[in-house]
Amino acid sequence: MSRMSRHRLGHVAASVGIVALLAACSQTTRVGEVASPGALAKSGKGVAVMRLGAASPSCQHVGVWLGMCEGPGYRPHTPVAVMHAGSLAEPPIAEVELPPGEFHVVSYACSTGAKTQQIASYDRTTGLVRTSLARFTLAAGEVVNVGSLDYRAARVGTNAFGRPYRIEVSVSDWPLGDIERYRSKRPQIFAQMKTRLMTVSPRGEADAGSNDCARLAQLETEGKLQNLPEACRVQQTKPGVLAKATAPAKAR
Repeated sequence: MSRMSRHRLGHVAASVGIVALLAACSQTTRVGEVASPGALAKSGKGVAVMRLGAASPSCQHVGVWLGMCEGPGYRPHTPVAVMHAGSLAEPPIAEVELPPGEFHVVSYACSTGAKTQQIASYDRTTGLVRTSLARFTLAAGEVVNVGSLDYRAARVGTNAFGRPYRIEVSVSDWPLGDIERYRSKRPQIFAQMKTRLMTVSPRGEADAGSNDCARLAQLETEGKLQNLPEACRVQQTKPGVLAKATAPAKAR
């Protein structure tokens, strides 16, 4: 099943601080055929296998950066590249060996051969990426097919300070043809592989939870907040915690 998320970003730019993803790559990211579950478990690593769809017919090579949560953002951790994404001979599928943990796709890059453009919401003051496109978890000894990541970005609207992007991200199972080609090309990895699809990351601010509402209600009482979020105002009253959050707004 495909999962899609759409959002608009006021400032999404080609990141300067992240090392150019495809510049140093001459082949698709791969692991050794000897990466057995026993060897992986002993090394404390796992393998993520992912298909990267081309964002445009002009994309000859594509790639992503995987990052890990750090404070308010995501620290770039490992690049993953697919060379010759439109090849009929090779499926656009990469493999990457990683330590156990939760990983986020934090950028997408496309190379036309003449130039490479990478899109990420990058904070130059911290070296972190602000947003996650999709996420997955990996345990030691696992070989996991995290699905097919498809990415689309287009400039929209008008803005005096630069037009924002509309980004669409979807995750789905691999097409049957790519499954069969990958089985033929990488039989040992395929035999060990289990599928657990990435989750498309939510866009924008998440609804406030109970703990957030209690804190926001306290701030309103202290005069530090004027209006509670809608999610807090419609929650069922919990004595001693959310009573303030659900009380009628004071006249001002």
